[in-house]
Amino acid sequence: MSNKLDRFKDTLIFESQKEFYDERGKGARYRMTTVGVSFFKEELGDLKDMAGLVAWLQDNHFAEKIEMTEDNLSVELKVKGCCLHSITDSFRKMNRQPLSCPIANVIMASMELNGSMPPEILPIEFEGDVCKVKMAKIFTSAVVE
Repeated sequence: MSNKLDRFKDTLIFESQKEFYDERGKGARYRMTTVGVSFFKEELGDLKDMAGLVAWLQDNHFAEKIEMTEDNLSVELKVKGCCLHSITDSFRKMNRQPLSCPIANVIMASMELNGSMPPEILPIEFEGDVCKVKMAKIFTSAVVE
């Protein structure tokens, strides 16, 4: 029964994102940057501890492995064994990218709490069973000058 319910939930999530994409195109991505964050905040409380957040995500099987690299302009997440892989696979079968990554969203929220420039998610790339989520840091004119 659980497997059928999981497939049902995954289908609902996929279809909701697909309909939003069909309506708004790629711009829909910028309306989904907080999806999932409230769940993680409720579960963890303080999202500021980035290392603790990543460990919690892995320990609770949201992802098998999360690696993060950061430079002055961007952050790249490599997420292996994501619990939402079936939704991602549905998009890939249609040659589309998922609009949202709740794991990236909560990482972005944590970064902002730690004083980072607010990042913006870029198109998600794939390497086998690894999602590569790149986020560009958004700068204000004061930073650029």
